[in-house]
Amino acid sequence: MKTPSITSSRWKAVLLLALVFALGAGCGIGGGLLVLRRIVQHAIAHPDDAHAPVDRAVGKIESLIVAELDLTDSERSAVHAELLQTAADFKALRIEVWQKASMNVAGSLDRICQHLPAEKQATLRKKAAERLGPWGLSTDKP
Repeated sequence: MKTPSITSSRWKAVLLLALVFALGAGCGIGGGLLVLRRIVQHAIAHPDDAHAPVDRAVGKIESLIVAELDLTDSERSAVHAELLQTAADFKALRIEVWQKASMNVAGSLDRICQHLPAEKQATLRKKAAERLGPWGLSTDKP
């Protein structure tokens, strides 16, 4: 009866460990990308959300300014008011951009549908609503 050599067993163990590492890394990266995609979709589809990325960024900027400059209460309130205005401006700009993007997508879809028969138009619009809806770009047309 043959016994496997020690070096053969070591290589098998190393290959098994490498496989487990690769599978773990693949699952971690894939899962992370799925979570990141969901976060981005939510941020895009809900620009008025109270916890938008711009709000978090403004909060961080404010805390850094206050900590590094040792501001008085009046200076701190003035900085806070200006940063809130900046956040509101960014949110308005973001809404405007996504409204224009949605209009562009709707126009493109209308132009494409002009070249298709009615049943294919319906299918295209349904698929477009399914795929573009999570990104806030649905056209809401049947």
